[in-house]
Amino acid sequence: MQVSSIGQKPELVYPGMDFKLRLKEEGRYMPEITFGMNSALGDRRFSSEYFALSKRWHDFDFTTGVAWGRLGSAGHLSNPFAVLSSHFSEDRDFSSFDPATPSDWFTGDQIGFFGGVEYFTPLDGLSLKADFNGDAYSAETRQFDFKKPSPWSIGFNYSPTEWASFGASLIGMDKVMARLTFQTNPYKWNTKSYKDTNAFEFDKARSDATWRVLAKEMAEADQINMGKTRIKGSDFSGVVHMNDYEPGTLQIGRVARHLAANAGPEIETITVIPVTNNIRGKSITFSRRDLEQAVAHNQGSPEELWQDIVFNTDTRSISQKATKEKFKFHPELKFSLGEEETTHLYRASLVAETSKQWRHGIYTGAGLRFNVANNLHRMQRFRDYNTNMVRGHEDLFARNRVNLDRAFLSWMKTPLPDFHMAVTAGFLEEMYAGYGGEVLYRPFQSPFAIGAEAWNVYLRDPTMPLAAAFIPGDHFTGHVNMFYDIPDTDITAFTKIGKFIGGDTGVSFGAQTQLNNGLKAKAFINVTDMDNKDVFDSDRNVYAGMNVSIPLGNLKFVPQGSEARVKMEPIGRNDGAILDKPVSLYEVTEPTSYRRLGRNWQEVLN
Repeated sequence: MQVSSIGQKPELVYPGMDFKLRLKEEGRYMPEITFGMNSALGDRRFSSEYFALSKRWHDFDFTTGVAWGRLGSAGHLSNPFAVLSSHFSEDRDFSSFDPATPSDWFTGDQIGFFGGVEYFTPLDGLSLKADFNGDAYSAETRQFDFKKPSPWSIGFNYSPTEWASFGASLIGMDKVMARLTFQTNPYKWNTKSYKDTNAFEFDKARSDATWRVLAKEMAEADQINMGKTRIKGSDFSGVVHMNDYEPGTLQIGRVARHLAANAGPEIETITVIPVTNNIRGKSITFSRRDLEQAVAHNQGSPEELWQDIVFNTDTRSISQKATKEKFKFHPELKFSLGEEETTHLYRASLVAETSKQWRHGIYTGAGLRFNVANNLHRMQRFRDYNTNMVRGHEDLFARNRVNLDRAFLSWMKTPLPDFHMAVTAGFLEEMYAGYGGEVLYRPFQSPFAIGAEAWNVYLRDPTMPLAAAFIPGDHFTGHVNMFYDIPDTDITAFTKIGKFIGGDTGVSFGAQTQLNNGLKAKAFINVTDMDNKDVFDSDRNVYAGMNVSIPLGNLKFVPQGSEARVKMEPIGRNDGAILDKPVSLYEVTEPTSYRRLGRNWQEVLN
């Protein structure tokens, strides 16, 4: 909020989302290198990009860096990116009410420097700070009688706990700043998508005979859906039809336990064939002796098992019986920080859904969306409703207390090793119904994957009960999809090139990740060739967003697989619209990918 004095009532809000990415960890002699953005999504007047170097020396922490945008508006040096393109020399208007877009990044005729030092006192949690910044406060000086402070400041920060801190500083000699911060590390969150259960522990002595049926029965009692078993030579193998909320390595490890516990004295290897919705992963062969030593005698580790397992392609029949229906709940908050017509828009809803796996690769799903609260009526002040609407009338969908969110039927299969396909039809998302398909080629030990999808969809009518009727006219949308798993990380970079729902063409690119506790995050940028203008005659062919899913399945009385969803993206945007398809082959194949198995392998003995 911005006012000219502390006694005035704020009338404007300038929300935004910042992020910081560590590019290189601090070494003995080398500083930490960090890239960050302020208001990457949000209001333009606070948008900045920066690179920073940090180095700790005893109780002192030194930082220096260079910034574009607001943090570098003092202009100490010409923008070095201007030699690449004249676009980067264009000045940003920090008094504009337009949202920041990727076209603003690294622009400006000049850049600025910043730096500071922090001293950690003997009092736990208390530190003293002094810094120099490159903010020219141009937006404030243009809009009201604002006296620009000196670029230096001194202050303190106190963190009584790891999740909260309070700080205050004197800026120049006439400005005071105070900040209360709450923070958390998602890696340490205790939420999971599943409820913990105790693993089966088999006897130290091997059984006298091989019990194929008993292994399946014991696995089902452990809530693991094991399919066909087979004995071939000295190998005892079984298919596991994996659920979508427990880690794949946990399910694979439990099936391996049951197979080993019921294998006769002649069996020396245990093989597990993971299958997700009829999509086949590589078979995983364990040394039975290594598995017994780790489970029954506590003389092995997941790392030792990983060194000796063998991956193969298994082409046996994997037909399965129908599974029980699974119910999930997803509270969802969707909001936009940078709308042209208003300060922000939001929509809160609750999705209740069910899904089921049938025989022969058939998968069905259905769900209802209960609209809880929103302020999307603000969209009606300026937006023009017309026959070319793609998502521009989302406020009409939000008016209904209940909508049919999805109701679809899908068929999936792996016809060739590493090549997967899916065909889906029905009510695909809240705003569209239709049919289409997807193919994906994902080599097992390669970080690259490529695929394609094509859909013919029909816009649903929000004025009808449950939005279950269609508006005449169909839309074709399709993309070529490319993925790259960044080595030694949980991050996947992706690119989608093709035709959006509204008929415009362009590209969507970004990154997504899934932490070991099940938390998912995805950031994206959509660029379209559509040259439509917003209500203030500004270009709107580029926009960005970020989605976060927080698992709730381990909470009492909450179904496994439930998650809270937060979507930070423009609301009601017609350009660059992508179908929210109910089935993604990349997500289906992720639990059995080489990267995911390796990073979650610790769960194999749990």
